[in-house]
Amino acid sequence: MNNASLTNAEFLERAALDAELTRVFEKCHDCRRCLPLCPSFPALFEAIDRHEQEASLLTSAETRDVIDRCFQCKLCYNHCPYHPPHEWEIDFPKLMTRAKLVQAQEEGIPFAERIGSQQDLMGKASCMTASLTNAAFKNRAVRLLMEKATGIDRRWIMPTYEKQPFSKLLAQRSAARDGARQQAGRVILFSTCFVEYSEARTAMAAVEVLEHNGFHVEAGYDACCGAPFLHGGDLGSARRNAEKVVAGLAPRVRQGVQVVVPGPTCSYQLKREYPDLLNSEDARLVAENTLDLGEYVFKLAAAKQLDREFKRKLGRVAYHLPCHLKAQNIGFRSKQILGLVADEVVMLDACSGVDGTWGMKACHYDASLGVCADLMDSIEKAEPDHVATDCPLAALRIKERTGRDAVHPIVLLRDAYGFDD
Repeated sequence: MNNASLTNAEFLERAALDAELTRVFEKCHDCRRCLPLCPSFPALFEAIDRHEQEASLLTSAETRDVIDRCFQCKLCYNHCPYHPPHEWEIDFPKLMTRAKLVQAQEEGIPFAERIGSQQDLMGKASCMTASLTNAAFKNRAVRLLMEKATGIDRRWIMPTYEKQPFSKLLAQRSAARDGARQQAGRVILFSTCFVEYSEARTAMAAVEVLEHNGFHVEAGYDACCGAPFLHGGDLGSARRNAEKVVAGLAPRVRQGVQVVVPGPTCSYQLKREYPDLLNSEDARLVAENTLDLGEYVFKLAAAKQLDREFKRKLGRVAYHLPCHLKAQNIGFRSKQILGLVADEVVMLDACSGVDGTWGMKACHYDASLGVCADLMDSIEKAEPDHVATDCPLAALRIKERTGRDAVHPIVLLRDAYGFDD
């Protein structure tokens, strides 16, 4: 029996976890289909081979190595021929999350992990001191100290923080535009912690495009989605954030308003993780009415509710398909939307190797560069006029490795309409 549910009584029991790790590792070793996907699987198969193909003989250090190398890209789930509803019910990403939670329960959560998960605390503080913070991130000495304190590699390119959270900016805009005609309806923008504090361009482009097409956009950000907590082993904080987010969204969803998310990790969290985290009617309601931003805009286009009178074409666009969008099984919605405004869209189906903070950390940084190598090569070969990705962390990695700015597809759609920045 697979116990991969947070509502199962055995989920956080060490003996049950060890039994499930052995069961899944044996199935994975026999299959090996996921060998090229991430560093976890080569480590797993090499370890099992050292023990005469017996997964039960893996040492705790070998098992820990497999767990630590997983960065929750989710690619193995769809790649696996045995994921639910197959009777073996193999969910490798959920098993790795479970292992992290048990590990945290037994050992505690490292200080650097606790600090790195506090996205709202850090985001609000960084916005309040934006000029100082942004300058400090460019200082080598500060980055060395930061690496020691938080584990974030000194080479990782940090985001640029805004002077105020986006929700405040949207509230001011809504007040200034009170009474403006919006005929198509309302939509809630769950701006995500990254966009809320350091990527207002994406959120504002979403607002401008949706308003242009007749929608009133409401702020819907009350807290980080909790993915950093969940991936770091802090189940209590992940649940508290989920409860706060759902409490703010569910009443408005009941009024018939949908939630739109400009970040695939966060839309995945609301859609897929919240029902299991909270096991509540409200969580399921929010999950069922949440769409990734590209998914939502495509829905408007399919319903002939999207204005297609664009003022300019954008040439060749290299579009990176994020792993957490692939995991949602919604198709290539952003690529299809970009096809309306680009002469050519080159899709880059390769991982950026970041996924949360894993690829930022000094202990995994070099490994993450190996993961992202194919993506960077593909961008250079495409010779694009623009680079787009739905994932803000992938955008940072692309900027870091190629020097090219990568923007959310909604920004390019806004530019095609001819709106000024």
